[in-house]
Amino acid sequence: MNNPSPQDVKDVGKYLVSGTGQPFFSDLVLFAANINGSTPNTPVLYYNAEMSAILKDNLSIVRGLQAQGIKVQISYLGNHQNAGWSCNMSSAAATKLANAMVADVVKYGLDGISVDDEYSQCSGNAKAFYSVLKAIRANSKFAGKTLSKALWSDSSYFRSPSNAADYLTEGYEMTYAGSVSYLAPYVGYGMSKNALFLGISPQFSPASSVRSIAQDVEDDGYQGVMIWAPNAFLDTASASAYYTQIVKAQAGEAESVEYVP
Repeated sequence: MNNPSPQDVKDVGKYLVSGTGQPFFSDLVLFAANINGSTPNTPVLYYNAEMSAILKDNLSIVRGLQAQGIKVQISYLGNHQNAGWSCNMSSAAATKLANAMVADVVKYGLDGISVDDEYSQCSGNAKAFYSVLKAIRANSKFAGKTLSKALWSDSSYFRSPSNAADYLTEGYEMTYAGSVSYLAPYVGYGMSKNALFLGISPQFSPASSVRSIAQDVEDDGYQGVMIWAPNAFLDTASASAYYTQIVKAQAGEAESVEYVP
């Protein structure tokens, strides 16, 4: 969800699959906290008003989702500054950044980190990027948590000996073109199909086409779909209809998703 309100976050747990009564969503990615800094070696984590309103003022909403079995991740994103995931930082700076992220994930009781390597002013550096991922995974306090990545135009990060696939638990392909063909390269890079999700968005894939897309994901053996920013494009009624088309591809014609206040 893109800069969600507390109500947007609460609503994630209110979409239930009618046949099972279970939540439609498995995960929520809070998008986004930022990586700020004037130089690559001095990155600082920044939480905007929307993220602060959830993590600092309404953390009980996150706990409510977790009680339903929904994992809550935080996405870290560049912020048009000279700092970020793949800036040319030292090994010590990479480790410090990774440990700062893990410390905040532990502080707020979150279930993982989602990588979004965009909007930094520095040039991409695969070695630095790999160093941050490696340091996150090496931190014992991150054990058992999710490390996911928004996948797009990033083949250089999946080449030996610095292959991000060695450290990611999930990947969300975000071309938003509605084709499972965009997932196939990541299988070649070493990620398993059950770790890959196809990104879709109500902005580009209407309800009339989303069932077909989800069916392709199901038929090709991938794990699922990642829905980008539904809070920006759908009200509760249209969201229920949209999610129903997705669940029908997995569970059959009789299934539906309902918003239960």
